[in-house]
Amino acid sequence: MADDFILKQIGDRRKRSRLSLFSSLRGKGWLFTFLLAVYFLIVSLVITFERNTMRESVTLLQSINEREEYLVGLNYAVSRAVISVNENYFSPDVEASGKMLALEVEALLPGLARLQSVYPELSDSRLALERTAVELVSEPSRATIADLRASMHHLVLELDNVTNDVAAKKSTFAEQYHTASERLTGEWLAFGLLALILVAVVFKVFFRGLSADIDRVRLHATRVLLGHPSAKLRHTRKDELGLLMDAVNSMQDELARRESELELTRQQSFHKEKMAAVGSLAAAVAHEINNPLSAIVGVARAMNEECQASHCERYGTACHPEMILEQATRVMSITRQISEFSVPQSQEAELADLNSILRSTANFVKFDRRFRRVKLTLELDGQLPAVVLVADHMVQVAMNLLINAADALRELESREPEIRVVTLREDERVKVRVIDNGSGIAPEVLPRVFDERFSTKGPGRGSGLGLSVCKSLVEKAGGQIAISSEPGAGTTVEISLPVPLLGADCR
Repeated sequence: MADDFILKQIGDRRKRSRLSLFSSLRGKGWLFTFLLAVYFLIVSLVITFERNTMRESVTLLQSINEREEYLVGLNYAVSRAVISVNENYFSPDVEASGKMLALEVEALLPGLARLQSVYPELSDSRLALERTAVELVSEPSRATIADLRASMHHLVLELDNVTNDVAAKKSTFAEQYHTASERLTGEWLAFGLLALILVAVVFKVFFRGLSADIDRVRLHATRVLLGHPSAKLRHTRKDELGLLMDAVNSMQDELARRESELELTRQQSFHKEKMAAVGSLAAAVAHEINNPLSAIVGVARAMNEECQASHCERYGTACHPEMILEQATRVMSITRQISEFSVPQSQEAELADLNSILRSTANFVKFDRRFRRVKLTLELDGQLPAVVLVADHMVQVAMNLLINAADALRELESREPEIRVVTLREDERVKVRVIDNGSGIAPEVLPRVFDERFSTKGPGRGSGLGLSVCKSLVEKAGGQIAISSEPGAGTTVEISLPVPLLGADCR
């Protein structure tokens, strides 16, 4: 039996080795680690994107600021050139004024060329200023200065538009930076809160459940250790803790089985000791009684013969030697039956006369005070084949069943209490039925009658082991035991034993 338990544990270990990746605690831990890594990867990607957005906004702002600074300088130069044009427009020395204005214009051209790469609309003004500068040098005139003044006026308008555009872009990029900064802050808070929620959910769903199940295993193992009856651990886990619960359940079953075997051994030992004690007492009593009884029988037999020979007138009326002889012989028969019943039986399974075992057991239990008002009837099939069993085990089973039936009839008042013991053969089975007409068993109690420590007799009247021991002994003999009952009508216990091939030939 211990080897079976060890083999079962090896099977559980192999089952544990076949656990799927995500059903084991280790797999769940790796899965949680993987999901956590994915979560932080997503957070890192989002934060990196937002940081790139902010960095891009900062770069654009720096570019716009540089452009704005350059534009301020260009506007200042243009303003100074416009003033110079207006001052030299009425100058009498047109040639000198043209050369000076040409220098002013040439000073503006590099700045316009630089802005032209960003604002192509300035190209026309730049070309116009270049032509005017050439004319002012080669053919200075007031008309050329007037054209220059018009071109400068047009350039001022275009630079105003450029300045407005730079200001608008600066405001847009600043808003983008501010928005990205606020969004990044919100995302940090959201991701942090989400992480806390995920940890709380994992703790509640996984670790809290794990802790509760571990505590259940601890409490259950404590109850098993203290010997308190407890239902098996029920679970739906498919991880190592589930295997641990299965192992604890297996341990509980194994302990219950071994305790049952020990209890069965104790019951059998108690039965042997009891029968040995009864046998010793019966032998001593028979020895002490049989000597005077032999004298009484001898005297009664002589008196009976003398009365019959002398035709005694008082024979059968006042003189009853035959009654003395009959009752003395009966007492000697009773002591002989008790002595024979109490003789130790073989503990090996062998062919046995089931009718003889039941008959001697019934004769023995009749002396129990519980059978004083019970009608015990034997309906034994005379053609019943022998069966293979341990005779002492069958005696113990029959005694338990008869005493249970007598207990069920204890308070019966509506009819004469009766117990019938029936043997018969059906197909290749020999059946024994113990039938009583007692109060019966309630339907809700009937499925539990073979459970250990279950009894309906009340405190002090039963240990709840009788039917459990009967079931174990009958199954050891290769048979089955079943019980049926109708409340208010009675109970039938049926034992079914196989007929061996040799037994079938002995019919």
